[in-house]
Amino acid sequence: MANQKLNFNLTFALSAVLLFGIVTFFNGVLGRIDLGRFDLTEDSIYTISDSAKRVLGELDVPVKIKLYITAKEDMPTGLQTLERDLVDKLAEFRAASKGNLSFAVYDPSKDDELAEKLASQGVRPFQVQSIERDAMGIKLVYSSIGILYKDKEEELLPQVLPQSLETLEYDLCSRITKLTRDEDPVVAIYASKQTVDPQMMQLYMQMGQQPPAPQDIYTQCQELLKREGYDVRPVEITEESQIPEDATTLLVLAPRNLNERQRYEINRFVQRGGNLIVATQRYEYNYNPGSRGGFNITPAEQTAGIEQLLESYGVSLSDRLLMDGNMEILSIPSTQNIGGFSVQMNQPVQAPMQIKVVGSQFNQDVSITSRMANILYLWGSRLEIDAEKLGDVEMTELFKTSELAWEVDYTAGPLVQANLQPDPTADVSGEPLAVMLNGDLPNPYAEGDVPAWAGAANDSVLAGPVESFPPANSKVVVVGCAKMFDDNLIGAASNGLFLLNAVDALSLGDDLIAMRAKAYTQRVIEPVSDQKKLFFRFFAIGLVPVLIALFGVMRTIKRRQESAIYWAAQRG
Repeated sequence: MANQKLNFNLTFALSAVLLFGIVTFFNGVLGRIDLGRFDLTEDSIYTISDSAKRVLGELDVPVKIKLYITAKEDMPTGLQTLERDLVDKLAEFRAASKGNLSFAVYDPSKDDELAEKLASQGVRPFQVQSIERDAMGIKLVYSSIGILYKDKEEELLPQVLPQSLETLEYDLCSRITKLTRDEDPVVAIYASKQTVDPQMMQLYMQMGQQPPAPQDIYTQCQELLKREGYDVRPVEITEESQIPEDATTLLVLAPRNLNERQRYEINRFVQRGGNLIVATQRYEYNYNPGSRGGFNITPAEQTAGIEQLLESYGVSLSDRLLMDGNMEILSIPSTQNIGGFSVQMNQPVQAPMQIKVVGSQFNQDVSITSRMANILYLWGSRLEIDAEKLGDVEMTELFKTSELAWEVDYTAGPLVQANLQPDPTADVSGEPLAVMLNGDLPNPYAEGDVPAWAGAANDSVLAGPVESFPPANSKVVVVGCAKMFDDNLIGAASNGLFLLNAVDALSLGDDLIAMRAKAYTQRVIEPVSDQKKLFFRFFAIGLVPVLIALFGVMRTIKRRQESAIYWAAQRG
């Protein structure tokens, strides 16, 4: 018996050592073999796009990522998985970069020197609501990402939240692309200036005063792009202020009465391979207080002067007024007489030309619009596409009209109530409001002579034969609304983000255009109906006891039957 026990122990110990050796051997062998990476999540949230792999794989000098985040145990419940999610995503980026991207995690709340350094860079802890032990409070937490490349200044994502995971791929790759470029891309901006109303100008003249100079109402666009590291150069597209030869992208915002030479210069820029963003609209609106309260809203037709060029590319603006049931409320200033005094007040106005573009209207397959929440498309126009003129040029719709959109004919004078009511016969749902053209754009100036600059000594004198250009893969974004980018509205909704995304995608390369936000499935507990609540109450309170009682009754009946059979057999 003792020998059997000893043999068993020796056999068990030998088997355990042998098994451990085999596992160690295969771990050492297989650990050096790349078996691939598998993303089994429903939304493929850890799968890096091919475009991102190219951006990260082409790095020549290592990029370091610093994740500044409060420790898990100090985070509120809703953010306790954030560090793990971010680390998992960064690990995928590191693998895609072939070793040229590394990352490390830091907790500034436990390092006063680091916290002070981040504060000097504009990164501070932010407030989040915390619910713990049935008490609600506010916590200050860090969650930021810093990107370091060579000796350049650290690029920061100042606030990274769970919803930021959807766009983390684009956010990181766009900033890495900006950091690793040799020089800042040049973006030229042509923007019309706001002139004084003709009646006010006449009043100034009657008073013997000089009317104020036209105001630039697109300064915030320039500041936004400068903050993102672009070399921004305003131009007038005149003989003295031409489009820079080294410009990558040209923005044309709310053009007014462009002449033939200006259209030629814009087209020349496109034909040379430059990228163009045009924001223009057919109408603007005046709000005048009505005699019975409210406002009289009057459309005013605008002459941009770029319509001919866009039409040659296959895009035109509808000549009808665009309305939409998705409306935004605006505060319109008005002067009211109260107690003999004139008082300036703001009144809320909701009208269908104050269009709100929402999530389902955006193209989620393009990075420019995949991150959009909503846009205030104020007084914008619908775009019409001529497929025949486009030819082989690829057209991508960026966002479109809603199912509640309609159009009305333009007439001089204030709009009547009938114009502001939905018209089923004028349905224009699903029509493009912004598009991107990609390819060798048609050249309307392929023949003839170059137009002379306006204001020359003799405008009829031509500047010589036009240039010929080899095929160029240019990109042109056309938006049927310019008002959304002026200083008053650039910060509204996602207007500024859309402009920045468009400039990034056109200026920094094709790979950024293909990156889109990842959609995370929101798993929530659906509301329970009253019928379901009643059923569950009956199940918990009544059904289970009834079933137990029935089981007991059936068991009793069966036992009695078995007993009767037994005694009958005994008597027999």
